[in-house]
Formats: sequence, structure tokens, C-alpha cells
Amino acid sequence: MKKTLLLLLSSMIAKHNASAFVARSPPASRPLTSMSALPTTTQVSNDDFMKQLGHASQIIPVLHPEDGSSPSEEESAVLLEVLQKQFAHSDGIRGFFAVYLTSAESLTMEEVPSVLAEAVKGADTKVMVPLACMNVIMPTAMSSIHQDPELKECASKTADNGIKILRLLKGDSDVVSNCKAIYQVSSDEAEGGDDLVEYWNKFFTNYKYGSEQKADISRVIKEFC
Repeated sequence: MKKTLLLLLSSMIAKHNASAFVARSPPASRPLTSMSALPTTTQVSNDDFMKQLGHASQIIPVLHPEDGSSPSEEESAVLLEVLQKQFAHSDGIRGFFAVYLTSAESLTMEEVPSVLAEAVKGADTKVMVPLACMNVIMPTAMSSIHQDPELKECASKTADNGIKILRLLKGDSDVVSNCKAIYQVSSDEAEGGDDLVEYWNKFFTNYKYGSEQKADISRVIKEFC
């Protein structure tokens, strides 16, 4: 399954120049792992996309402790500060969610961890919302593009995770405007002149989404219009 998830991620973010992941070290005792393995706020603030992938792999075990518990109050405070800095720019957001949405931890989650939800809601929506929309669009499209049943299932689960993140921002004006534009493009109802429509039309054209992918995207994105 892990191999499958990496294959799925590689196909989804190839056009974003991502082709490798930083492997996680075996966890030590929880207190040591929690506080020493996290990247610094300077690293998540300044590092490029590829390094953000590695930072995400260090953050996820703290966000989802192996014993199934929630992060402690101290861990949550540190996590929030790190995530807020990481979500302050597009490389950080893209890097984190490229790993997180396909991680074994997130694929089994029922609810978004509260500290992650707080960081997402506190981010600049002008930066976060378009990327959160892409994290729904891209795996939704891949679920019909893939022919392998296992890859299709993984894409579908990743899309479900992306939807959970976007729902944290549901009702925000940037979510509504972006999703209305996406819905128009995916429903072939787009009219020229609107900047957001033009943006998403170029996105769909760039990824060569066909009628089946558009129909699937239209179905899932309508909820947010």
C-alpha cells in the first residue's frame, strides 16, 4: 500500500516538480520524537517545496501519535506554531499536503486533527483556498484516469481527505468564488472575462481533463458553491 501511495503522489504532483520523499526514521519514545524531530519554524518558513516534503514527514507522526491518542497540550502548541509558519506560503502548503493527504495516518482518519484544522483556518485564504481546491480536483480526476483498481481506490481516498480539508473553510468567500468558477469550467458553462474562470480553465486545460474527469470534479465541488 505504501508503494502505491507513493506512486499515486508522484503522478499527481509531477508537474509541480516533485519526485521524491524523505523517509521517516523509526520512532523513538514519544516525548523525544515529539519535540526533537520537528522542523524549526525557520525551516518551514524558508525552505523550498522539496524540503517541505521532508518537513511534512517529520510533522505527521507528531500530529498522529502511534498510540492513537491526540498530541499533548505542549505538542499541540509547538505543532500549531510550526504549521502556521509552514502554511504562510504556497511551498509550505503544497509540501505538507502532498505528503499528508496520501499518508497512512490521514487515510484512516475520521476527523481532521484540531491543531491542523486551526492552522488551516488561520492561513491566508488567498493562498490556502486555491491549493485546497487543487487537492480535491487532482485526486478526483486521477480516480477515473487510473486503470489499476488499487490506484483508483487510493486516489478516491486522497480526494476524500482533500474534501475534509476544504470543508474546514466551507462558506468562506474565497472558497465559494473559486468553487463556482471550478464548477463552471467542469460543467462547460464557463464564460470569458472572469479572472477565476480563466485561471481554472487554464488549469483544466493544462492537465488535459476530459469529460469524465470534469463530471467527477463537478459532482464533488458543487457542495462548496
